[in-house]
Amino acid sequence: MKIETMSDSSTLDRSVSPAVETLEARLLAAGEQSKRPDPEFEHLYQLLLAMEGQGEKAIHEFLRTLRGADGETAAYPTAMALKTITQQVLVRLKDEGLEKSQLYKEIRGANGLAFAMEVYVLGVMRDVFQPMGDDAWERSEW
Repeated sequence: MKIETMSDSSTLDRSVSPAVETLEARLLAAGEQSKRPDPEFEHLYQLLLAMEGQGEKAIHEFLRTLRGADGETAAYPTAMALKTITQQVLVRLKDEGLEKSQLYKEIRGANGLAFAMEVYVLGVMRDVFQPMGDDAWERSEW
């Protein structure tokens, strides 16, 4: 039995296949995209800078009630979204050398509140979707 290969360079049509891009080039391009300023995040960041000293609960409540671009839907509708945005703000504050500031402590507290809310929701969801009388998950080994 004879198997013919199609990988002969003379049979490949180079004009149809896309150009090969190195992994390094793709990583550099992705890094440059992430460095582009996000105007929505910049606006939120400036608002949070102005809220320094108001406390973690005020910042958490502000983020929960913040509306999106359409003015109706919540900008951060889930606990995970709140946790994500507070982590992004914490990273930005740390990059700017403000990790010892009052605002950093307040944002970290708001992040803790978002985390606690996420854990609570996950616990409730586990209880809701666990069949009655099925405690096999309690006996399972971790």
